[in-house]
Amino acid sequence: MSIPLVYIDQNIIGLQLQGHINLSKRDDLKWVYSKEHFAEIKRADDPEIYLDVLNKIGAIMLDLIIDENWKITGEARLIEDLTPFENYQNYIEAIGDVEFDETIFDPFQVWVNGGGDEGPLKELSDNLANQVLQLTSDLPYDTTEMTNKIGAIKPEFDSMVDDLISNGNDIKKTRAAFGDEKGSIGSVSGEHQVAQIWGLISPTMEETGISCDQFFGFDPIDKQGYELWPLYLGIVGCNAVMDILGFQAEKKCRKISKVHNVRSDAGHIGMGAYCSAILSEDKRLVKRAKAIYEYKDIGTSPILIEKKANKSIQPTV
Repeated sequence: MSIPLVYIDQNIIGLQLQGHINLSKRDDLKWVYSKEHFAEIKRADDPEIYLDVLNKIGAIMLDLIIDENWKITGEARLIEDLTPFENYQNYIEAIGDVEFDETIFDPFQVWVNGGGDEGPLKELSDNLANQVLQLTSDLPYDTTEMTNKIGAIKPEFDSMVDDLISNGNDIKKTRAAFGDEKGSIGSVSGEHQVAQIWGLISPTMEETGISCDQFFGFDPIDKQGYELWPLYLGIVGCNAVMDILGFQAEKKCRKISKVHNVRSDAGHIGMGAYCSAILSEDKRLVKRAKAIYEYKDIGTSPILIEKKANKSIQPTV
């Protein structure tokens, strides 16, 4: 029988640091973390204190397996021969080799969630063009054709942005357009929650022919070269759809300064799907994880760690 893998959310590391919980190395399970933790740790003032917690409890890194074309295979592996400090250093070196701005589409994501302002959105096409040119500047061949293509795409991209701005980003109107005028999606509970949500919005999708899997991002029409869309990407996409619909959504999804935390939550749920359980103090994350895992028949158990008034910690399955 294999040893259970328990994925710990970043906030669990925080609880350990604050002395609210006492995790330790165990023989009957393995604590698991991923590069998503490193993305959050990198933003901290003192990354080493978080890495030290992972090291002391004997946590192991779970990593997605990428094929020769840099595509997600759908499988993951445990990296047991390196410490959290070594894995983090490798992560920092890897992202340092490529000057890619992962926040470039934040204005768009925030806008469709009902937040942000027009300024950063209008700058999106220029920022995207500059990013592509920067990434291709050192290629050992003539990139004139690529530069010309970027220039040709820009007017269409700007037109799309103008349409977005013209239509506005009143999230209540957006949700009403999906058939949820009364905010019913936000109060969905019980079993089969994704199916319940689809039942509310599917009448507005009838003419499109879009299926539930397609709408929630598990089977996109444009698979970007994939034959089968990876479950991890499906889970991340589903979280983005849930932000728009208002299912267990937080206000931070409408703030550019906080939207990276929203992406991290989605990534943690995606990585947790490879484990026996996912542990978190975030009620919304746990509820979303339960709904998504149930819908896709994933055996991971989301476990909520609740901090009571007396500061004791109680797990809730």
